[in-house]
Amino acid sequence: MKKKTAAQRVGGALLVFTLFYILGRARAAADMIPLGIGLYCALIYCGKNYFISTLAFMGGHCLAGMDLLSLTDAASAAAVFGAAALISYKFALRMRIPAMALCAFLSMLPRFFIGLFLHGIVVQGVTSVVINTAFAAAACIGCFALLVRGGGRFSYDETLSLGLLIAALGLGIYDMDLWGFKPYFTVLTALCMLCAYFPATAGGGICGALAVGAAVYTRDAAAVGAALLVWAAGKCFIGQGKWISAIACEGIYLLCGFVLRAFTPFDALNICLAAAGVFIAALIPGRTVKRWGKALFPDSADALRYAVDRQRRELFDKLSKYASLMIGIADEFERDGGEIDLTMAACADVSAHICVNCTEKDKCAYLAGDVIFKKAVERAAAGEEVSADDFPLFVVSKCKMLGRVLEECSAAGRRSVERAKKREQAQENGAAVAAQMRGMGSVLGKLATRVGKSGIAPEDTGERIVDELGYENVTCLGAAVLGEGEERRITLKLRAGDEEKRAVGRAVSRALGGGVKRVEKSPATGTVTVTYAPAANYVSAFGASGAVKPGSGVAGDTYTVTAIDEGRVLACVCDGMGSGSEAAKESAACLTMLENFCKCGFEKGAVPALINRFLALRGGEKFCALDACIIDLNEGAAEFIKLGGVESFILREGMVKTISGGALPAGILDDITPVFERAKLKDGDMIVLVTDGVTDALTVHGAEYALTRTEGVNPQKTADILINLAKDHDLKDDATVVAIKIFSSEKE
Repeated sequence: MKKKTAAQRVGGALLVFTLFYILGRARAAADMIPLGIGLYCALIYCGKNYFISTLAFMGGHCLAGMDLLSLTDAASAAAVFGAAALISYKFALRMRIPAMALCAFLSMLPRFFIGLFLHGIVVQGVTSVVINTAFAAAACIGCFALLVRGGGRFSYDETLSLGLLIAALGLGIYDMDLWGFKPYFTVLTALCMLCAYFPATAGGGICGALAVGAAVYTRDAAAVGAALLVWAAGKCFIGQGKWISAIACEGIYLLCGFVLRAFTPFDALNICLAAAGVFIAALIPGRTVKRWGKALFPDSADALRYAVDRQRRELFDKLSKYASLMIGIADEFERDGGEIDLTMAACADVSAHICVNCTEKDKCAYLAGDVIFKKAVERAAAGEEVSADDFPLFVVSKCKMLGRVLEECSAAGRRSVERAKKREQAQENGAAVAAQMRGMGSVLGKLATRVGKSGIAPEDTGERIVDELGYENVTCLGAAVLGEGEERRITLKLRAGDEEKRAVGRAVSRALGGGVKRVEKSPATGTVTVTYAPAANYVSAFGASGAVKPGSGVAGDTYTVTAIDEGRVLACVCDGMGSGSEAAKESAACLTMLENFCKCGFEKGAVPALINRFLALRGGEKFCALDACIIDLNEGAAEFIKLGGVESFILREGMVKTISGGALPAGILDDITPVFERAKLKDGDMIVLVTDGVTDALTVHGAEYALTRTEGVNPQKTADILINLAKDHDLKDDATVVAIKIFSSEKE
């Protein structure tokens, strides 16, 4: 538990002193014992500091009474509860509510007997002792729930006990009369204004309980209803702003005073006091009041929020570890194992098989070393025949196992060739695996980052949306706000039929601070759940057209225009080698691979390299020219990625910008460098992707000229025009055109 500062301790003591002063004036009738003893009993029961509580009680109680009876009450209570606290400490006994009520009863006996013998007060004395004893027990229950257990959902007995405490405070405040005006009206209106931020049941209960105390003093129950009306006005208009709510509170207060005569006295001075209370409460920041309310009455969703955030943190840790593991594996595969001399390794094999077990090894080869076999192994690796001429003369003259040596050198040479091929293949496979692992690690790292930033929003955005929709006659049963930035989502559970009302979109748009779009709709019986996300700055529309090579039944070209995530669109044309069904299958497979990689979140630089690696390792003579464009609708930018793709075009206000083609088609070489180019887009720009069938028929300049002559409004019409022109100019290959136009979402 956080240790309190000196200022906090002094502030707490002053607050307790003020409460004792107020309760010192709280008595339902004359000659009755004030209710301050009940709070003092509760503080001792809750384990608060005896000396500070006693000083505050004696000071506040005596200041409120200013007579001998008040001093008698304070002294007797301090003595009785001091003895009870000492016994509890010495014998390690737990204080219980019946024992504390008994102590409260004993502490009131001196005042009772003084009133009995000096003034003959019997009935009121007995009534006062009974009421105060019951109030002390109730105060113990309420204060324990609030101060020790820490608030939250109160049980029925705890709620009733806290209500009695507030009513006692209302009784004491109403009894205060400072130079002709009553602070009660300032406290009441300020409390009604503040309780407008609290849950309805809690806020209405607090204001009603305070008014009950005043009603006991004035014997007028109308004050309770009037106080609840003032609070209800503040609660209804708090969604429109605290100053609107303050005006509503003051207006209902004046209405109840003039019409119902509910507030007594109702004069100019006390009207100004009520206005001052509303004004003071309105000056307190709303966040501060909401923090008080959440501390006293925590939302039931707090446990859910904690559980979700905890699972989110665990998932973030796991994804981060998996990402590090994948990248570590990639580093291991890419690590250079160092150069190995396979020829000398083969020589060592010959020595290990022949010379180590030879009885004459100390006279020839063993002394000379493995290098004497190098020439023979190299000749065998080159496919040549090994002979005795490949060895030094002293080996030929002295070696008794020369024949076996020649056979072993030939076998070792062949094995070295096989090892070299396997090593090269392993390096290629390792590079492919490393690229794949690094890509997977990057994807997992991105997911971990998104998970780490996501979660239930701590602010009360959902509550504001519910309140705002209520004023628009839209029934919202619940609102949830998740995520951050572009990943932010707002989910609403609405009455069936309300989801199409414009007020819903306006409320969500104000909450997100920009344009929104509905990304999900889930109907149920009588309700519908809808989810909104921030809208992109741009929207897109596309058109596509194609033609088949003369004499071929199936085009080898394929294309796609698809959303790869929120705010990004992938447009791509893929030209398989040749024409016909085989080329179509190859280009379709390449296109599917590209879509999957992009939707999984692989980096744009890794995607073409992975596709090329997979196609190259598969072997064969099937290649693909890939021309892709990733359009960022949030930023308004396009990234072109080309693997053998021809030129692309950006049409803007009748002018054409050409994006150069380049690189080799995917699958030809193990390692190629794709062409990347980034372009900034504007409202009304049109991106045009074509295959080589179009540029071969029209030439690049011809395609540029044709685009400048189009209207550039309808992407489908633009695609059709280019294909028809290609047909008119002796089309000799499959041809495909994809045109994508972007518009500012503000115009939608």
